[in-house]
Amino acid sequence: MQIGVRLVGGEQARARLAAVGRKVEPVMRGALNTTANKARTERYVKPLGKALKGARVRAAMKVKRANSKRLNSRIIPSSSGVVITNYKAWGYDILSPIRARLWVRAPNGRKVAAGFVNPASAGKVPWNTRSKKARAAGKNAFAHRRLAMGPSVAYWFKTLSGPQTVRWINAYLQQEFEKRLSADIAKGPR
Repeated sequence: MQIGVRLVGGEQARARLAAVGRKVEPVMRGALNTTANKARTERYVKPLGKALKGARVRAAMKVKRANSKRLNSRIIPSSSGVVITNYKAWGYDILSPIRARLWVRAPNGRKVAAGFVNPASAGKVPWNTRSKKARAAGKNAFAHRRLAMGPSVAYWFKTLSGPQTVRWINAYLQQEFEKRLSADIAKGPR
């Protein structure tokens, strides 16, 4: 998923900086990188931090920074599922005496997760239903069971990336660019 943000006033900034012997690209790279880091924290990590345990959210969203070869900055979320026990709130809806459907609570409400719980068991552990090893193991199927997985950070990234987030990122980028542009012009000619 890509979200397009636009920097307005690039040509005017280029002319203003050229007048003092400076280039606009370093200013743009700095603004893009700062915006990507701030957007990751404010628009994604903080809301997901309320749903997921630990500091795993930030690590699951890498920032690919703008540099001299690439004039764009990207947030790349992990598409790997998150173990259901790493969610702060998860539960199940009973379907039969020995089967229950799993769900997790996250920023936008409840979401069904891949797996099941045996509500009649003592531990009520959320098991994964997609294990090929468990099906092939026969008698020792429980030895190969794995914990159920909830939606990935990429899924939550996509749900949090609505029009409001795009407007916020655009506004922040514009402010950061203007701030850096003014500071660079104030330094004077090189």
